[in-house]
Amino acid sequence: MSQPRRARLEAVAPHLPIALVVVLYFAWSSHLGIDIHRGYGTSAFDIGLYDQGLWLLSHFHAPFVTLMGRNLFGDHTSFTLILLVPLYWLHPDPSTLIVVQALAIALAAVPVYLLALRRIHSVPIATVLATAFLLHPALAQSNLENFHPDSLLVLFVAVAIYAAVESKNRLFVIATVLTILTKEDAVLIVVPLAIWVAVRRNRKLGLGFVGGSILYTLFATNVVMRGLIGVPTLNSWRIPFGGPTGFLGRIVKKPGDVASYLYSENRPWYVWQMLAPTGLVFFIAPEVAAIGAVVLASNVSSTFLYQHLIGYHYVMPILPALALGTVFAVSKLKPGVWRTAAVSVVGLSALWSAYLWAPFQFSEHQIGHWSPNYYVVHEIDAIRSQVPSGVVLSSYHAYAPHLAHRERIYMWPTPFRAAYWGTFKHEGERLPFANDVQYLLLPAHLDDDTQAVLDSIKADFVVVAHNDAAILYKRVSPER
Repeated sequence: MSQPRRARLEAVAPHLPIALVVVLYFAWSSHLGIDIHRGYGTSAFDIGLYDQGLWLLSHFHAPFVTLMGRNLFGDHTSFTLILLVPLYWLHPDPSTLIVVQALAIALAAVPVYLLALRRIHSVPIATVLATAFLLHPALAQSNLENFHPDSLLVLFVAVAIYAAVESKNRLFVIATVLTILTKEDAVLIVVPLAIWVAVRRNRKLGLGFVGGSILYTLFATNVVMRGLIGVPTLNSWRIPFGGPTGFLGRIVKKPGDVASYLYSENRPWYVWQMLAPTGLVFFIAPEVAAIGAVVLASNVSSTFLYQHLIGYHYVMPILPALALGTVFAVSKLKPGVWRTAAVSVVGLSALWSAYLWAPFQFSEHQIGHWSPNYYVVHEIDAIRSQVPSGVVLSSYHAYAPHLAHRERIYMWPTPFRAAYWGTFKHEGERLPFANDVQYLLLPAHLDDDTQAVLDSIKADFVVVAHNDAAILYKRVSPER
C-alpha cells in the first residue's frame, strides 16, 4: 500500500465508528418507518397531506391539499419542501418522505460530532456525544411519527448552531435561511440563535438575522398564509388564557393559576424527559443549550397536548440545541477527570433514557404496528388495489396515505361531515361538493359516530369489493 493511501486510511479510520452509528441509525429508522407505513400505521395527517402536496407540485399543479382543505403552504410556509419535488419525479411515494426524514435526522449527528472534535479534540468523546444525540428518545420517537418538515429543522438547526459557534458565517447564513424557510414558527429558534451570534460572535450578522427572521415571519404569516387561507395562523388557540395578552396578564394578576396550569398534563415530566438524556451536563455552560429554551417554553405552555409529549414533531428544533449545548458545556471543562466524568454522565444518561423511553430494539417499550406481512394488511391491500386512479375518493385516515396521488381525496367522514378540514369553520357540516365523491374506502367496522354518517348516505353507494378488513363503495350512477 502506498504511503499517501495509508495516510488517508489512518486519517479516516478514527471516524469510522461514528459513521457506522449514523448509517445504522438511518437504516433502522428508515426501515422501521417504511414498515409502519406499509402496515397502515401512518395517517392522512400528516404524511398523507405532504405526500399529496408534493405529488401535486411534481405534476405542476397548485398544491391545494384536499385531505386538509388548505394549500400546502397555507398550512405552514414549509418552502424547503420544494427541494423534495425532484425526488417525486424519481420515486413518488410516501416512503421517499420517510427516507428523507430518517436521513436528515441521522446526518444531524455530524455537526454535533464536528463541534466536539473542534472544541474538545477527542475522537472518542466526540463519538460518545454524537451517539448520545441519536439515542435521545424524543428524537427516535418523533422520527417515527409520520413525516413532518420539522425533521429537516433537526439538520438545519444543528448545522446553524455549529456554524455559529465556529464562526463559519457563510455556512451559518445558508443553514439559518433554510431553517426559517422550513416553517414560519422556526423564528422561535432562529431569534435566540441570532441573539447569541450578536453577543458572542458577530453583532452585525446576528442582529441582521434577528430583524430579518422576524420580518420574514410577519410576511409568511400575514401575507402568504393570510392570502392562502384567510388568516395568519390556525394555532393562536394554543396560547393559554385567551392569547398572549391574557397569558401575560394572568402571570401578573394570578400567578398561582399559571403555576397550576404549567403543572398540569404532566408538563414537568415532559421537561424531564427532554433534559434527562443529556445528564443535565449542559448546565455547566448553558448558553448554547438555551437557544432551544423558547421553543421548549412554547411547548410547555401550549394548550395542545401533543406539544408537551416527546413522541411528536414539536420537540425536533429543541434537540440540536440540547446536543450542541452539551458539547459546548463539556468543552468548557479542562481535560482530565471532570471532563471524563461529564462525558460518562452524558453517555450513561443517554443509554438509560433510551432504554426507558425510546423505541429501539433494546428499549423497554416498542412502537406497536402491523407488519406488512400481517394478514389484515394483505386484506386491506386487496381492496385498496381496486380503487381506480384519479377518482374522487373519501378514505379512512390510515388508508389515505396509500391513495393520495390524485387531485381530490378526502379524509373520511369529510366531505359528508367535515372533520379537520379547511379553517375549521364548517366542522360537522356536509360540504357542498359531497356529491362529487365517487368512491369510499372504509374499514369493515366503523365507530358508532362515523357509522351514522355512512348510514345516512348508504343509499347513494353500492359495495363493489369487501372482505373482513375493508369495504370499497362506489356511488350509484343517476341512471340507476
